[in-house]
Amino acid sequence: MRLKTYVRLFVWTVVIIICVQIIAAQDRVAPGIRTREELTILTANDGRTHVRVDANGRRDAQQLTPDSITVIQLGPNHAPLVKTVYGTVPNSIASVPYLPMTPDGRYGFVSSRGAGGDAPDLVSVIDLASPDLTVVQKIQLAEPRPGVMHPDGRHLVVPYASGLRVFEILAGRLTLVKDNPTSFTTSGIDISPRGDRIVGIERGAPDANGNRISKTVHVFSYNEGLIEHLTEVKIKPGLPGFDSPFAPRFSPDGSRVLVLNGGGNGSKGKLDDVLSIDMTTDPPSVTEAVHQVADGMEAVAFHPRGAMAVIACLEDTSTLRSYSHLAVIDLASKPMRLLYELNIEATPQGIEFSPDGTQLFVQIAWAHHITVFDVEGYLLRRSPFVIRVGHGPAAMGIRRRYSKR
Repeated sequence: MRLKTYVRLFVWTVVIIICVQIIAAQDRVAPGIRTREELTILTANDGRTHVRVDANGRRDAQQLTPDSITVIQLGPNHAPLVKTVYGTVPNSIASVPYLPMTPDGRYGFVSSRGAGGDAPDLVSVIDLASPDLTVVQKIQLAEPRPGVMHPDGRHLVVPYASGLRVFEILAGRLTLVKDNPTSFTTSGIDISPRGDRIVGIERGAPDANGNRISKTVHVFSYNEGLIEHLTEVKIKPGLPGFDSPFAPRFSPDGSRVLVLNGGGNGSKGKLDDVLSIDMTTDPPSVTEAVHQVADGMEAVAFHPRGAMAVIACLEDTSTLRSYSHLAVIDLASKPMRLLYELNIEATPQGIEFSPDGTQLFVQIAWAHHITVFDVEGYLLRRSPFVIRVGHGPAAMGIRRRYSKR
């Protein structure tokens, strides 16, 4: 009898252990967004894009949603950890949708400019490791545009109304290294992976309505904070010219820069081209183009391996029932070519691959969330899950997570 009791106890013990392991395994594979490595995403959200309604369902122009920032922590073993703070960091959707962060993911930098007179001109430094996403520094600067972190991990280059300023980040604060005046206003910029070249968009003089139309693209040299103009980018005969170039980005190997024509504006009734600058030629010049990709393009992300790029296309942005799409570009072919397009909600802004290239994150301004795609070769498979952020996500950055969190 005792033997049977012991056997029963043993059997029940085994069953309990198995049940615990099954429950633990189910918890480990719980549905949701997971990443292979620990990541931090910073998103700046423009509250002015949010349409609020009164008690009768009519648009309420008197009520404005404050600007906000959202920080998302992702990892392999937990659901996304999301925190949004309103009213501390002003920003504008009317700019290049890329956000710089320090290489360790500890600090983020958001530039705002007084578009329409309702936002201050300043650069905000945010401690992404602090519980309340503390703004540790604000720097006044005339019409600053989104900065770019230099590959050395120590310097931030910020374009503004009359030049390019280089800052060094020390103990969480920006210190001016050098002010590099320019003869024209430079808007969107990017820095080569080697750190020795900068491409920048020249903004034209204001038109009759006070709007500035981007004119052309320039190349600068960079050496320990000193930035010098080298050349204006030329265009191979037979290819389209620059027409409000926008949001330039270097490929991972630095051999090319993709430039989006069309000024980052949709609903124009015109299809815009993607231009490729060959940075291996002297001087650099546009040698390839993909024609008529979209009515407005907002941002481009290179896959880390460099074989493809994905472009956030605006299309019809005139109503809340507007539509948009993603365009996938094959960069391994000569010349580059459009592979396919994917439907997506309106209106995509920042777009970034994970550092390991296994996922793609796309901000959707009107839907106030980030859409996630799994990457399989050239194929993007949309996840059924999204990440809710603040109202009107307008710019985004991604880094591996700060290790001392």
